[in-house]
Amino acid sequence: MAMLYVLLILGAVTTLYPFLLMVSTGFTGPTDQNENRLVPAFWQDDAKLQEKVWNDKYSANDSLVGSIRAMPAASPEDLETYERFLMNLPNEHWMAGYRTAATQVTGKLQMRYQAWLRTRFANVDELNRTYVEENAAFQTVPLPNEMLDRGSWQPERATRKWQDWLEFKATLPADYRIPVRAERMYQEHWRVQTQNEFVKVPAAVARGATKFEELRADPTAPDYTEFRTKILPERYRETTTEELWAKVSPRPLPVAAWDDQTIKKNEREFRNEFNTRNYRYVLDYIALNGRALWNTIFFCLLIIITQLLVNPIAAYALSRYPVKSTGKILIFLLATMAFPAEVAMIPSFLLLKNLGLLNTFAALVLPAAASGYMIYLLKGFFDSLPQELFESGQIDGAKEHTMMLKIAFPLSRPVLGYLALLAFMGAYSAFLYAFLVCQDRNMWTLMVFIYQLQNTAPKAVMMAALALAALPTLAVFLACQRVIMRGIVLPGER
Repeated sequence: MAMLYVLLILGAVTTLYPFLLMVSTGFTGPTDQNENRLVPAFWQDDAKLQEKVWNDKYSANDSLVGSIRAMPAASPEDLETYERFLMNLPNEHWMAGYRTAATQVTGKLQMRYQAWLRTRFANVDELNRTYVEENAAFQTVPLPNEMLDRGSWQPERATRKWQDWLEFKATLPADYRIPVRAERMYQEHWRVQTQNEFVKVPAAVARGATKFEELRADPTAPDYTEFRTKILPERYRETTTEELWAKVSPRPLPVAAWDDQTIKKNEREFRNEFNTRNYRYVLDYIALNGRALWNTIFFCLLIIITQLLVNPIAAYALSRYPVKSTGKILIFLLATMAFPAEVAMIPSFLLLKNLGLLNTFAALVLPAAASGYMIYLLKGFFDSLPQELFESGQIDGAKEHTMMLKIAFPLSRPVLGYLALLAFMGAYSAFLYAFLVCQDRNMWTLMVFIYQLQNTAPKAVMMAALALAALPTLAVFLACQRVIMRGIVLPGER
């Protein structure tokens, strides 16, 4: 018995471990989603947290991160001065950080901006009329483009959306503000000039640097003078961000040191935001496609009701009125279990198409209304019921349907409950067949939407989506363990 329990515990662990790993991966992001740890490293490792924040703030721009990392250290006095400097810096001299990177589907800035828009507009229709857009919900409103470090880019100053963006931008705290540095644009200029080959950078320009991020702009050098007059965006030719900083401090901008200090001061807030971001996005995604949730609930209810009507009646008829071909019928029912469901998908699709039932709940429910396994299991259970019960009913004048409803079905509740759970799990987890017969987006179930989400979402978001999608089945399983066990054990005991 001890060995048996050990094996059962090991089996439970092998089932629970993938689920816990899925949940923990939902807390991660692009930098650590492939680590496959039950406990994400950034929960305890400050260096990992710092890496995640930097990657998040600078939108996974390794070149920009490297440029800032190469900046010299700063004194505590400079850090205090720098925060005040950021809050008073003109709009065109800083860009908003925490934008959504190419490897992500959402970010802190986007969520904050969308929440701010909800305070400005009563509903998304009003926003669409004002901005002349076609957003489905606030969750789909994109951030305005902001490429201040590109000379050819000009903001759409006359539009209402840009004016609102400037108003929103002014509300951002210092942590969201990234100064637009002329030195950074100088580095990127030489990256383009040399086609990303640092060895081609002239020695007079490199001045001891070993990579583009270490290049320092010398205002007295001829190459920088030419860069400033011809390459630097016109908006910065009169005054650069570095020159504005030079008015308050003689030392270099302390961008890296201030970022590290901010992370250290707000570790808990950063961790909490990373922990919930993916799950909040998935919940917003489900809310945005709210019809999918109701489609799934309605589909599961229909499939449970249908299977609990068709299968018990068929099994009862085979049990109470055996015919010569009963054995062949049972073999036929068992034969349906020998083939995967995918074999019947195309014939079912063609039949439903000919009947004009595609994109309806009938297309989802009817092909699964009868189950060979359920009929076979219920017939065996009905056969095991004492015949004296039915004989007593006949003596009392009970009709066949009365005995079925008053005797057979009440005694079969554990098995029927078990089969209802099987029907629910089968309907809830179905996505391939549901997508095949219901290609209308308004008829998609939750699993189809989650399946489609993987085309755009990174691994961490998909793990969060799957973890949330698994919760209903897990809750049903935990709440109905007794029903499941009685449904499995009672037929054998009978």
